[in-house]
Amino acid sequence: MKKTAIAIVGRPNVGKSTLFNRIVGRRTAIVENLAGITRDRNYADASWEGRGFILIDTGGVVPEASTDAMTSEIRRQALLAIEEADVILHMVDGRDGVMPDDIEIANLLRASAKPVIHVVNKVDGPRQEDAATEFYALAPDELFMLSALHGRGLDDILDRIIDFAQETEHEEAAADMPRIAVVGKPNSGKSTLVNALIGKDRLITSPVAGTTRDSIDTECRYHGKPYLLIDTAGLRKKSRIEESVEYYSVVRTVKSIERADIALILIDAVEGFTEQDQKVAGIVHEAGKGVIFLVNKWDIAERSDDALLDFTKTIRNSAFFLAHAPVLSISALTRQRITKVFPLIDEIMAQRRKRIPTARLNEFVARLTAEQAPPLLNGKIVKIQYMTQVETAPPSFSIFANKPQGITPAYIRFVERKLREEFGFAGTPIRLFLKKRA
Repeated sequence: MKKTAIAIVGRPNVGKSTLFNRIVGRRTAIVENLAGITRDRNYADASWEGRGFILIDTGGVVPEASTDAMTSEIRRQALLAIEEADVILHMVDGRDGVMPDDIEIANLLRASAKPVIHVVNKVDGPRQEDAATEFYALAPDELFMLSALHGRGLDDILDRIIDFAQETEHEEAAADMPRIAVVGKPNSGKSTLVNALIGKDRLITSPVAGTTRDSIDTECRYHGKPYLLIDTAGLRKKSRIEESVEYYSVVRTVKSIERADIALILIDAVEGFTEQDQKVAGIVHEAGKGVIFLVNKWDIAERSDDALLDFTKTIRNSAFFLAHAPVLSISALTRQRITKVFPLIDEIMAQRRKRIPTARLNEFVARLTAEQAPPLLNGKIVKIQYMTQVETAPPSFSIFANKPQGITPAYIRFVERKLREEFGFAGTPIRLFLKKRA
């Protein structure tokens, strides 16, 4: 599902971050009474009346003629936010009155041809509301009065936002096909791999890190079966995200992982498994996606007879939370072992969709607790009464116990290991929830 993206834009210091924090419901942006505090965009998921949307806070838009390097960069970032967003929320300061920059921004937004919600901030009462009527010169059709600091008028703005925030299918034609995100650090060979999998050079490939700025969807077929491949920009270390366009690449990569079923994590065999690879793996795991580790550039890596075994051990030790994920050595450039990727995808998709009947799970629980019962809690017996599967993709289970607080993380890991031994679930995370029986 694609969520509508709402970007808050305006001059510096009109209250954009204050509104962002109030809508999101937590203090995530820096709020100070100094112009230019918010330099990068800030993303967050938000919802109103059951409708979800993505909110984007931005630095202030400043006149194009500005020669100050920082303010020019803030402007560039805000313009990128406008380009990225589906709807723009233009905020002005009711205390300042209409400023020349407000007019310039309004003209800029009008030229974008995107829906715009015009908001006058710092309107704390009827007196300020009367004074703010001059802003109808910017938005003669619809103007919202707001006090972001106190929340006055916020409900009306949120109602208007969700008029636009219709959650729609990302691609209706791709609703039933497996969605595969190709992720990894820059220059690990993602675009080359996608080209190899689809059998033609559709994507731009280059040895220069960061060529793919956006996420690119490509539909392909293997033995007549359709797949959607999502080539993503590389996830860089935070200290190296200098350009605003690189910031968006990270955001788009995370969004691509969120809408995928399985992530192909590309590892550079020459560089080895790095800290950044571990971070990518963590993002995929937290998102609950299926995983295949592809050790790329195997054709040029220095390797011994046990090289893949050693590489696998390194991955297992560094990304222990993905010990269930298969590891395959490939060369995207020479297409070495490429034909093994799709069968692995099919196998993991089947594991993610697997559902275990409650009767079989209860038989499993009986054998499990007979082998190793949960530890005592303050000298009292902790008993698992039954288990049931509540979801698939990823497989999720509720464990009902008389004293769920007594089931330790170590015992949960034991349960997960035994579940995998009994039922499989290779390549996909498992979610376990502890509950007290009513």
